[in-house]
Amino acid sequence: MALPRPASRRRRRLVQAVAATVLGTAALAAAGVWIARARDTDVADPTAGLTDAHRSGAGVAAPPVRFAEVAAPSGIVARHGPGRRTRSLPEDTGSGLAWIDHDGDGDFDLYLVNFPDPDDPADPAAASNRLYRNRGDGTFEDVTQAAGVGDPQGYGMGVSVCDFDADGHPDLYVTNRGPNRLFRNRGDGTFEDVARTAGVDDPAWSVGSAWGDYDRDGHVDLYVCNYVRYDTDVPGLPTTVPMGGGRFAVPFTLNPNAFDPVPNRLYRNRGDGTFEDVTARAHVTNADGRSLVAAFCDLDGDGWLDLYVNNDVSSNRLYRNLGAQVRPGAPVPFTDLGAATGTADPRGSMGLSIAETGAMTGQADGLPDLFITHWVAQENALYESVRVAPGRVEYRDKTRALRLGEISLDRVGWGSAFLDLDRDGRLDLAVANGSTLEDKADARHLIAEPLFLLWNAGAFFHDVAPEAGPALRRPWSARGLAVADYDGDGDVDLAVWVNRGPLLLLRNDTVTPNRGLALRLDAPDALRQGARVEVEAGGAHAWRWWGADVSFASAHAAELVFGLGTAERATRVRVTWADGQTTERRGLGPGRHRIGR
Repeated sequence: MALPRPASRRRRRLVQAVAATVLGTAALAAAGVWIARARDTDVADPTAGLTDAHRSGAGVAAPPVRFAEVAAPSGIVARHGPGRRTRSLPEDTGSGLAWIDHDGDGDFDLYLVNFPDPDDPADPAAASNRLYRNRGDGTFEDVTQAAGVGDPQGYGMGVSVCDFDADGHPDLYVTNRGPNRLFRNRGDGTFEDVARTAGVDDPAWSVGSAWGDYDRDGHVDLYVCNYVRYDTDVPGLPTTVPMGGGRFAVPFTLNPNAFDPVPNRLYRNRGDGTFEDVTARAHVTNADGRSLVAAFCDLDGDGWLDLYVNNDVSSNRLYRNLGAQVRPGAPVPFTDLGAATGTADPRGSMGLSIAETGAMTGQADGLPDLFITHWVAQENALYESVRVAPGRVEYRDKTRALRLGEISLDRVGWGSAFLDLDRDGRLDLAVANGSTLEDKADARHLIAEPLFLLWNAGAFFHDVAPEAGPALRRPWSARGLAVADYDGDGDVDLAVWVNRGPLLLLRNDTVTPNRGLALRLDAPDALRQGARVEVEAGGAHAWRWWGADVSFASAHAAELVFGLGTAERATRVRVTWADGQTTERRGLGPGRHRIGR
């Protein structure tokens, strides 16, 4: 019997190379799976390995912040989303709300966006949006029918407030799944829908909208966020999401990834009551983004309004305004600097609030910082601005440093607001939470979650909601959130619109010796929207930007309330209007003040 011949050196090298390739490929595949699981926040378990290190309130001397839920006693008995839940993305996404002084009496009224009963869409009572007039004594009356803003044929998503025609009366822009509405305020307590004649009746599924004079021609312009092309005729596959040791089935009808994005719209105000679509010319189409909200704000301090867009499960956009670089009278374009600035957030971004928070990290630069709410397992985000060169701004993620990360991992955030809960001069945060995952015990309902009231402890935020009142301890399927001092007592109150639930009117009953300064700007919205307001009091500085804290599909009251702490008055108030001009006031005491041009 002959012995086998030894393999040639060439053959051995070939076998070794093949083996190494196979083993290397297997190792890379294993590493890829590990990395994918680590990064895929849509299917990751947000509670896995989560510690209580940043949840604990030990050692935090928080003030006794208190809120009372007073909607029903105040005369607001509205309920969102009539009829049964049908497991569709549009009904689980909405809706927003807005504070508006529609009748010019100085008190903030409340507008609620709703959608029709899926079982009886012809019922106008169940389908209508609602407008509640503030009587000035802490109570409200329903004036929807008289005002003509019910929109019973609309499938309501969001709302913004702006005096688009500069006649001195605030108007309402309502986004729908279907044609949007522009309710022009006639000045006598009634409105007329002029969306079609104005050219802004976008038929897509719109959610957020933002106003600002981006080209500085003296007329306020409109940006509309379109979401997805919701086509359920072609069935998709369900997905499962792990959380808390279990798995949640998500039908394709609730998964935004299952649907194509829809381009946004930038409407330039011609100044004659009509608008022109300049989206493509301005380079802000955002065709691959599933957009939910946007804000106009001068992010780099060059005097021109930039545009930040929140996209769901697609990268956010930071569009820098190039108006300073074009000749007078030429079209004003934007350029996308999301990736270059570190703000091209690819997570599921819903709510957006803008203010200066740099004092918490010792990096206050007077430029806007961005707070963004996200989906479950993705953490909310706080991007702090950093001026790296003249005219060049980047952002640093300070979420975990400020203790906003771990606490939000198992929540889904929607509406948000920067506000001073106790008027101590430091900006706090309120966040409306509500999961889009279905209750395992009853798929007719979504998982409810408590709101956040994030008190600013100086170097980090601390959630005081559990001690702030019974309504703040309860879980809700909250969506829209809007703030206003609706009762005129000097502190900021909250209105929260609960998906398929009641309106929460949370009256601020916090007892504090601290003082507050409420500012209203008297000027056309082309000058107000995006205006920078700086308040100096007690040696500290605070900055806010008018209309830039857009929440989720909602509108805060047209008033900025600054805490003065124990200071008797503001040393200086400086307003930089959207056209770059400034107005300054000194020695303003507590209470409400109007500042005009």
